[in-house]
Amino acid sequence: MEYPNKLLIDGSKFGVDKLQISWYGALIVLGIIISYILLSIEAKRRRLHKDCVVDLCLWCIPLGAIFARLYYIVFSLNEFIKPDLSFGQVLLGMLNVRSGGLAIYGAIIGGMLGMFIYSRRKKMHFLSITDLVLPGVAISQAIGRWGNFFNQEAYGGVISKSFPPYFPLAVKIRECTQPCCENLSTNLGNLHYATFFYESCWCFVIFIVLWFILRKRVKHRGDITLAYIIMYGVERSLVEGLRTDSLMLGSVRVSQALSIILVVAAVALIIIRAVAEKKKGRTVMPVEENYYAAPPAEEPKKKDDGWAVDEAAEEAAEEAAETVEETAEEAAETVEEAKEEAVEKAEE
Repeated sequence: MEYPNKLLIDGSKFGVDKLQISWYGALIVLGIIISYILLSIEAKRRRLHKDCVVDLCLWCIPLGAIFARLYYIVFSLNEFIKPDLSFGQVLLGMLNVRSGGLAIYGAIIGGMLGMFIYSRRKKMHFLSITDLVLPGVAISQAIGRWGNFFNQEAYGGVISKSFPPYFPLAVKIRECTQPCCENLSTNLGNLHYATFFYESCWCFVIFIVLWFILRKRVKHRGDITLAYIIMYGVERSLVEGLRTDSLMLGSVRVSQALSIILVVAAVALIIIRAVAEKKKGRTVMPVEENYYAAPPAEEPKKKDDGWAVDEAAEEAAEEAAETVEETAEEAAETVEEAKEEAVEKAEE
């Protein structure tokens, strides 16, 4: 890749000599900010408390960052644990995120954990929270993937002769460090599949579908979540096969296998739900008007209030009926007395 020297200090940073900012970090922050804005808009539409979005971010962002690193470490232990390194050096290496090593699936798992904890604490539906958050996650991924462009990572193998040798479909790598370049005459300046760009485009499509098409039309709680899992899972299972830096478990590409499992599980859930709806003759897990579930402690109170109102109404009705009956009896007695007096006067 060629970089305009007037804009960048080097390929992965920008700024001035004493203030260098990583493009990757800046793009991740930009994605989070845009996601926060979208989340706030949807939370307002759903009549959520104004602090809900901030609270969600305080749970999801730290856990997402921690699990993004843990996911990478677990499947790349050979990079960190080496015979000539002490325990302290290994630990410092694992904590040194500036050297790279974050995995998006780990971030998603950590974020999901944060959403689950938040939903339990606030007595909210977990799938309603994921429906709320995932459109913003999709646009954040679309933006964040361009950090791979500046870092010269997450690229695919060397392109075939029939493939268009043009950016952004293909990307020139200054120095290839992946196995796909081992048998080449040089590992400098080769054109590779721009897998980061393919995923960025697809995540942007996912965002368009979730935000502009499905968001206000879904009928079930969890529809947006399942749609995200299926669309992203299909894309990742295909693009991961082109990448040369996949996290591996033996001969298996971890993220590719996880994507396939998630897609199958999501489709199975949709089928199971459809069968259940057909048997019951009604919608299962319908979308509620707002995301808050009624607190269990308040339900008996609401029911008691309702029963009290009903009992008061019945007592009032009974009293009114008794009053009407008494009045009617008194009126009948008065009429009889009046008749008797009239008859006596007539006889006289």
